[in-house]
Amino acid sequence: MSKLLAAKGLSLQGRFAVRMVDTWTPMFDCSDAEKNRRDTEAAEPEIDTVIGQIKAKAVGEFNRHKGFSLISSMVQKEYEGKRATKYFSVQESCVGCGLCAKQCPMEAITMQNGKPTWTKEKCALCLGCLHRCPKFAIQYAGKTEGRGQFVNPNTTL
Repeated sequence: MSKLLAAKGLSLQGRFAVRMVDTWTPMFDCSDAEKNRRDTEAAEPEIDTVIGQIKAKAVGEFNRHKGFSLISSMVQKEYEGKRATKYFSVQESCVGCGLCAKQCPMEAITMQNGKPTWTKEKCALCLGCLHRCPKFAIQYAGKTEGRGQFVNPNTTL
């Protein structure tokens, strides 16, 4: 973010991070609903704190989770290669509801013959399609099956 802003003559004034349920299921398991509930509840006060700091125009590093910046920079290097939509697959359990296509922020999915088809080479890799599928029929790179789905209960579709 700092580099993108600097290219536009701007600077990043504050950094904030809130630990929440990690929905990147190729690496993390979010199949434990009770743990997800606890993690979501624990994040709420942190979110409120960050909102207050942003409203107060706080300047500085406000990341309580010190390893986050290091891990984030390492993951970012691999992110570009993982964004290829060729890694997505659809299982036979798909009912063709189209929710995945409707919710894709990159408009990378279209419905063809009642099934989702990725029509762009890359996407944001948010995995919203996987997490919102009512039949858990969308999988990524053979690494997500059995790792659960999670949509924050405080969000609406």
